[in-house]
Amino acid sequence: MHAFLTNRFRLSSLVLALSLLASACGSGHADPDPAPAQPGPTTAVFEVTLVNLTAGQPFSPLLVIAHTDAFSLFKEGEAASVALENIAEAGNTAPLAALIGDAKSVIASATGPAAGPGKATTVSLAVPLAAIVTTRLSFAVMLGNTNDGFTGLSGESLASIPVAGSRSVDLIGYDAGTEGNTESADTVPGPATAGSGARREAFSALRDDTVGTVHVHPGIASKDDGLPTSALTVAQRWDNPLARLTIRRTQ
Repeated sequence: MHAFLTNRFRLSSLVLALSLLASACGSGHADPDPAPAQPGPTTAVFEVTLVNLTAGQPFSPLLVIAHTDAFSLFKEGEAASVALENIAEAGNTAPLAALIGDAKSVIASATGPAAGPGKATTVSLAVPLAAIVTTRLSFAVMLGNTNDGFTGLSGESLASIPVAGSRSVDLIGYDAGTEGNTESADTVPGPATAGSGARREAFSALRDDTVGTVHVHPGIASKDDGLPTSALTVAQRWDNPLARLTIRRTQ
């Protein structure tokens, strides 16, 4: 009799446990489905900073271009485009802006203010992640107190810069090869010739440089160095590198 009661008690306990388990499973208090994963960013964002390292050469306003290999802003040893000539002689980016607006090879662009001697200018550039592997960066700015001097970068790859990473590039001076380096007040539009009463001509369609192609700028000669046509002084000289570009990826 005792064994019968014991077995019956055990059976009742098992039935009760199974009943409680079934109740819990059907109570509607099951854990909710996990939240869906949020989509990641679709663009890479770069902060581009240009620092003017000279003491007497103001830079023209900045226009930075992100593009594929099908676009080229300048190449040493090749003739300058009219768009580059406008920058190198007048600091005018409008022709280049019009050109890249029609170019399918240009992915993005950004503009920034001019940087005076010892100053910096920064722009932000957003590039689709899908295009980052083949994306390159280019820009050019005029050396204001020259005939057709500029500094810039042509075709710098952005692909290997990681998020929160950066790259700095030291830049030299180039001559566009479109205007003779007379350094006269009639042909230099920068602040060094202000108040001279001369023409201070900026862009000229006439190309009279003896080289005729983009090349490393030899530097100014100036009237202090014995160039009789020059309106410039030793204050407008520079040493290379004359600028530093830092590309920082923020996203």
